[in-house]
Amino acid sequence: MSKVISILTPTRNRVSRLNDFILSVYQHTRKKGRVEMLMYVDDDDPSKQQYKEYSKHCQTEFREMLNIRFVFGESKSVSESWNDLYAKSVGDILIMGNDDLVYRTSLWDLRVERETERFEDEIYCMWMNDMINEDRHCAFPIVSRKWCETLGYFAPGVFKFGYNDTWVYDIAKRIDRCHWISSVTAEHMHFTQGKSQPDDTYQRNRTGDRGNLYQLDGQIFDSLEMVEKRMADAEKLRGVMK
Repeated sequence: MSKVISILTPTRNRVSRLNDFILSVYQHTRKKGRVEMLMYVDDDDPSKQQYKEYSKHCQTEFREMLNIRFVFGESKSVSESWNDLYAKSVGDILIMGNDDLVYRTSLWDLRVERETERFEDEIYCMWMNDMINEDRHCAFPIVSRKWCETLGYFAPGVFKFGYNDTWVYDIAKRIDRCHWISSVTAEHMHFTQGKSQPDDTYQRNRTGDRGNLYQLDGQIFDSLEMVEKRMADAEKLRGVMK
């Protein structure tokens, strides 16, 4: 039986770019009826109404998918938003999505499912080729529901913006369960690579009134309390590994 795949994506003020992402997933998926896409939109998002209109379009345009749903809720960090989406998901395989990604590989869903079969105990951290980090860093982790149920979360929930993937990757390295899927490309159209223009969402998180949230999250990641937390979580996973 095919495993259900859930792609979880907080999004902000990027309706057009989100459409590019969803369309790329849809076009390259072989078994559309086993893939769901869940998106989180803050209530204070300046494009909230556009997202609501677009969500209706998605129900028709991408109806072959198992589920395509927008969750509208209070303004919160992407780390917390990912957990809200995880709680509403049904997938056996959970993927960290982003509204500036574009999937490039046909049959990506079959390839990802095949790679999960390497891990009989379902404890793994995999990632696709984002055309930036490649095998050097786990950008946009893929984990199992068993992984999340063991830890009690999909994302750590402690960050304002960044380091969510780095957190998952750090734990995976501690238990030697990292796996790069080089044959599947999910290109990150990041402004630092000249693939997009810096927009309000980038500036809000890196140079806005709240300061550079990425730098602040780096300090949280490096704190002794958080290091100890990741060590403890690694032990939880090790306890259910074969």
